[in-house]
Amino acid sequence: MGHLRTNLAFAAVAVTALLLSITVLFGYLATAPSANTLRIGFLPNVTHATALFGIATGIYQRAFGSEFAVQSRAYNAGPDAISALLTQQVDLVFVGPSPTLNGLAVAGPDVLRVVAGAASGGASFIIQPYVNLTTDADFHGKKFATPQIRNTQDIALQHYLLTRGHTTFIRGGDVDVIYPPNPDILALFQRGQIDGAWVPEPWATRLVREAGGKVFLDERTLWPNEQFVTTHLVTTKRYLDGHRDILTKFLNTYVNVTLRLQSADTSDLTIVNGEIANLTRVHLDQTIVDAAFMNLNLTYDPIGSSLATYLTWAQDLGFIKKGLDAKSLYDLTLLNEILVRRGLPPVTGL
Repeated sequence: MGHLRTNLAFAAVAVTALLLSITVLFGYLATAPSANTLRIGFLPNVTHATALFGIATGIYQRAFGSEFAVQSRAYNAGPDAISALLTQQVDLVFVGPSPTLNGLAVAGPDVLRVVAGAASGGASFIIQPYVNLTTDADFHGKKFATPQIRNTQDIALQHYLLTRGHTTFIRGGDVDVIYPPNPDILALFQRGQIDGAWVPEPWATRLVREAGGKVFLDERTLWPNEQFVTTHLVTTKRYLDGHRDILTKFLNTYVNVTLRLQSADTSDLTIVNGEIANLTRVHLDQTIVDAAFMNLNLTYDPIGSSLATYLTWAQDLGFIKKGLDAKSLYDLTLLNEILVRRGLPPVTGL
């Protein structure tokens, strides 16, 4: 049975890679970008608060006026969002570093571009209150979850397991990692069917508040100065080259939203919570959103050095071939022009 599950897991990875390759191959057969529409993809997570707030309040729409349409689409996890970008279903996505690197590996250096940061922190490893992970041996036979295979939290979990001397079933190891959507992770945790989960906010806080979980590891503790990219803004080189005016106008407003939410008040976070409810049909207790927000930092700085670390982790896990250069991903020209005009320090990529 173990060999069957391992084979099925390897098959799942192969299918995921194949589908992403097909996505790139046929991507430009999809609906082409429009000169009077900006389509934004994001996740209904607190780490995407600048997307949620700007869309819910209409701030992004008002920046363009009535002759222009700002459309939004929500996804369960980053790989879905990157696939949507590569198939031209959206023009700009809020997404994590690992799906971005997967897209780079498949599409090559001339397709994706990071144009701004969005969030740092906001991801934790939550375990059941009765689970003991004091020693490396305690991880043997455990069952954990992340929102999607090869997403940012999945890479972080699998690499962490590697540092503790363990690998997953998918790699012939002794730890089971499954990939249900975030709402299902919560349900599985509540039923005691998983030992833990590495998830973004607000799901980490929900596992603690609603399911009695305990924080085993706040991912910030793994990083220098507790800063690492959780979410950044990614578009395609084709869209960037052809619609710099649209992206400039959006980024100008986006910086305003980021600065505002860096000192968010109760009403701002209530708006974020309301938009999550609109998208998920679940209204969270406001205290959960408030607590989740304390575990992250919203920033337009992409924290490029941390992306390089994620790349190394993905390569150590065999998900991405050695030798991939991620420097081509960054084009922060438009953002830095905006920052310099405001007297704010520019940011860097790799």
